[in-house]
Amino acid sequence: MRKSVLAAAMVAAATTALVPMTLSATVTAGASGVKHEQARAGGSITIQSWIRAYLSLNVLSATNTDCMEISGAIVDQGGGPKWANEDEFTAPTALTGNAAISAASEECSSPGPVGGIVLVPPPEPGQYALAQYKLTTFYVNFTLAGQKGDIFITYAGTYNFSGSPLPIGTATVPEGQTADCSWVITGGTGFYNGLQGDGTCLAKTATTYPYVWHVSTGQVCPFPLLPPNTHGPSPSCDGRHCQVGRQTTGA
Repeated sequence: MRKSVLAAAMVAAATTALVPMTLSATVTAGASGVKHEQARAGGSITIQSWIRAYLSLNVLSATNTDCMEISGAIVDQGGGPKWANEDEFTAPTALTGNAAISAASEECSSPGPVGGIVLVPPPEPGQYALAQYKLTTFYVNFTLAGQKGDIFITYAGTYNFSGSPLPIGTATVPEGQTADCSWVITGGTGFYNGLQGDGTCLAKTATTYPYVWHVSTGQVCPFPLLPPNTHGPSPSCDGRHCQVGRQTTGA
């Protein structure tokens, strides 16, 4: 009798050990030791951010702070976002003058440093054969600090800083808005170790500068449980990013 009970217990333990661990993960993050459990199956995400730019003297580079909220396949936030819904998040962009800047400055309760941006002025006519538009190019490396870990994300694209609306293809891009913007996630820490993904983005600065309204949408790949302090591509991505449709105007 004792042998049969012991055998049953061993079978149950072995069965539990064989349950796939890629469906969900419990991760302890931060000094508080709070545990987070969330599916790691990948899918669509949206990142809403308010970014504060601190430009250099020649205005071609800047350091940045921000607060952000992620929804969809990942749910997280950082920097104390104060908006409760889409209307509150977007409200400052509908204002003008000091009212717009003041409202934007109140969107984050505890913004933190995220990285820097490099800007490249529009080319002169004929300077670059492939350059079709009078757009300012930008390149950004950010580390988004969430409650479950850090996300390493890179942005690249162009802004319309020409001073007036600019026809781009069949669309017209307002002054102070991105004409095109894309992002890739290359990894992270904590819960986000091994995360990859990509997508498109939209930013607006016309009335709220030096504050930037920023929205990123796209996909994250299913990501595996990796040992602490290790990095690597997700096998589910097969070495590729989760591709989404690229928008070339207005996003």
